Amino acid sequence: MKEIRVLLADDHLIIRDGIRYMLKGSKNIKVVAEASNGTEVVQYLENNPDTVDVVLMDINMPELNGIDATEIILKRFNNINVLALTMHAEESYIMSMIKAGALGYILKESSKEELFQAIEMVLEGKKYYSNEVSVTMINSMMDEEKNPSSAEISEREQEVLALIIDGLTNVEIGKSLHISNRTVESHRRNILQKLDVKNTAELVRYAIQNNLVA
Repeated sequence: MKEIRVLLADDHLIIRDGIRYMLKGSKNIKVVAEASNGTEVVQYLENNPDTVDVVLMDINMPELNGIDATEIILKRFNNINVLALTMHAEESYIMSMIKAGALGYILKESSKEELFQAIEMVLEGKKYYSNEVSVTMINSMMDEEKNPSSAEISEREQEVLALIIDGLTNVEIGKSLHISNRTVESHRRNILQKLDVKNTAELVRYAIQNNLVA
């Protein structure tokens, strides 16, 4: 049975300890490295490109979040696949990770059996999503068919959009919503892309004209 070499990325040591302990229950999955942020992940892979098969990637991490780190990894290392392992079940996070190139997305509340299965499928280049994640994606597609102009904007993106219209900077938005600047940048980028506008001025005008914010 082929050994699956895993890099575990999470900014909380106690979470990494718990996941590492779970993975010891598998006969063929081995944690070969750990990182507390996306920058450490990229740096490790640059120095050890052939030692990792799958990256277990958290999303909200300091310095470089999991979404941006995933984009970098998949551009530079074609032999490595990414599985998102996070507490976030919101559509915006799910779609951002999928667009970044993650093959799988499961929640930290998942069982160890599901975690093992997800890692094995992602290793083989197959997609794997937790049940709750799959339901969120299906509901999103159904809502988009009913109302494509507004259903694309998630609840979190609505919050970010409202603060953009109020004139707040990324730093101020991050402090208000208790998220990192990079996460705010990611939401802002996703909003511009979804609404097909080029800058903040066009975004504000579109949002007001289409009643996207209260």
